[in-house]
Amino acid sequence: MIEELNSHYSEFKEVLDVLPNNTKINIKKKLIYIDEEYKSDNDKLELVKKEIEKRLSKFDNLKQNQMIDKIEKEIEKCNIMNEWNNYNTAYEKMHLDYYLYKLHRYYKDDLLSMNNCIKKIIESFKRVDIILTKEDFDFSDEASIYIDKVINNVTDEELKTCFEEVYWKNADIIKTIEINFKSIYLKNEKKINKYYENRHQEFLKNHKDSEINDIRISLNKKLNEVLQRDQYINFQKFVNNEYLLSDYKKTEIDKKIGIYFENDSYSGYYLNELYKVLNEYNILIKYKYLFDDMKTKLQSKDTLKSSKTNALKNIQKDENTLKKLAKEKNKKSLFGKKKNDDKWLFKYKEVLNNVIKEYDEFDNSLFEDLVFNKLKEDSKIEEILRLITSNYLYFVNKTYEQDDTKSINDITNLFEDLKNYTNNNEFILLNNVALLDEKQMKELIVNKYNLEHINITIDSLIPDNIEKTISDLKTIINYENIIASGINIDDISLYLDYKKMNS
Repeated sequence: MIEELNSHYSEFKEVLDVLPNNTKINIKKKLIYIDEEYKSDNDKLELVKKEIEKRLSKFDNLKQNQMIDKIEKEIEKCNIMNEWNNYNTAYEKMHLDYYLYKLHRYYKDDLLSMNNCIKKIIESFKRVDIILTKEDFDFSDEASIYIDKVINNVTDEELKTCFEEVYWKNADIIKTIEINFKSIYLKNEKKINKYYENRHQEFLKNHKDSEINDIRISLNKKLNEVLQRDQYINFQKFVNNEYLLSDYKKTEIDKKIGIYFENDSYSGYYLNELYKVLNEYNILIKYKYLFDDMKTKLQSKDTLKSSKTNALKNIQKDENTLKKLAKEKNKKSLFGKKKNDDKWLFKYKEVLNNVIKEYDEFDNSLFEDLVFNKLKEDSKIEEILRLITSNYLYFVNKTYEQDDTKSINDITNLFEDLKNYTNNNEFILLNNVALLDEKQMKELIVNKYNLEHINITIDSLIPDNIEKTISDLKTIINYENIIASGINIDDISLYLDYKKMNS
């Protein structure tokens, strides 16, 4: 149609150029001719606009595939398997690691958020059939008083008033509550473990552990396929500039294919496989600091054997002292006054700080105990990754050591992304190579795919370049999925241009 219009306007211009305009009559005729052309053009323009709107209306009527929501709900059901994860303890299953970390590090930020965090911890104990009362908080009267208010769901205003009263009596009240929660967990650890064990056994009456894991992986694979080929989602990515039209021109895609694939070697199978392998390898690069630390732990594995037992001994000793001091505070002297002198306060704070440090060491010892009991010197990288992504505290502490500018939310998001990646994928590289294996990964990948006539080089896999390599492959995969979804790139370009003209 564009060619026809261009031809018509050329003819119109030629006629217009030769029409005489030397008399009033001729000028009038020329103006009439122009006016008729103008009306004709407007009619054609309306027809063109209607044709464009008709052609593009399909985009405005697009809706997300309802199958996506159904699959996501099925995946959610599979999360029950997290309850019998072999790579963590009941402490992580209850999410105490996450909530207590927030309480420990960020309680000064916001009183309302802090109280919500405490309520979530209380609810976590309730879910494993442990109902907490103020009597469980025996490290200080102030902690017991405040927790009683939280348990009884008083108003936020009442909680604020109570906090101000107890804070001036014990400025370390939140630290006290934190270690009290940890102490309660240790007292009930066997009961909590039994709770999860019973739920697991109930599940095993009708299922197998491998069955639900296979289902989750299969569902995630299906979800990715639906998401990648959903017309609405692909179209919205162009509208929101997540995808740029300039990247998805056929000529640009062909250039990228030419970089990585020799003449007739291009294959969707190898494209997707290589993309997966490079993402796995990139995990090793991105989280090198974690894997280096795990190498050190594996190489000195025998020294981790008694770390948990030793940490517990220190805690039990100082906890008993802390409880005695808390009771001592309430004893009346011969003169009827409460014993609350500077000497007592100094001693109480000293012991409290010792217990806090000992619980931090205990958190580390829990992870080291898992390393000792769950891993071997020849453990595959996938196993290491599963251990890391099952232990929030380890990930957070090591990541914060690596970059202390990151916020708790940023680190938590990184953790969740890595955990989802680990749980929802079948691995090609990481489940075949041991962490302590001295194989040269880059050479391993390059040699394998060069045999398939795929142009991957050592240079393209170094840390500075691998993101670009992965991005190139992802763009090709996206293009294939866009075409498979039935969307025409030219139509999207026309839609965006038309909307821009009429905005």
